[in-house]
Amino acid sequence: MFHTGLRSGTAVHAEESAPDSELYFQRCRWCHTTTFQRLLCPTCGSTDLSPELSEGEGVISVRRGVAAADADLWPVHMTEGFVVRCRVDGPLHAVRPGVRVKLSSGVGVTGRRPVVRLCEEVPLDNWF
Repeated sequence: MFHTGLRSGTAVHAEESAPDSELYFQRCRWCHTTTFQRLLCPTCGSTDLSPELSEGEGVISVRRGVAAADADLWPVHMTEGFVVRCRVDGPLHAVRPGVRVKLSSGVGVTGRRPVVRLCEEVPLDNWF
């Protein structure tokens, strides 16, 4: 549902994209930098970005300066090298930086953000 490639210079709308369990990112054809929902490459400034399908796996990262409206969003470093802010499906005590996550196929879309689920459960008594 998060297809972000470009067609004829315009962003692809969600209605034209793949099912909820797929996440598309962009790769610069010049410097091969990966990015998510951009019009220009953040490294070289090229507009020649090609859409690619993500494997849907990543690691939760540290979040800083979180606004109240974004309190349930976490930055996730995907295996392809881009970062996307996601909602995390799992127990609150287990959602923390360093935990592996995978794109959720059952939860679907919450607003315009991808939803990921925890790959590993952390028991409540082992969390400090």
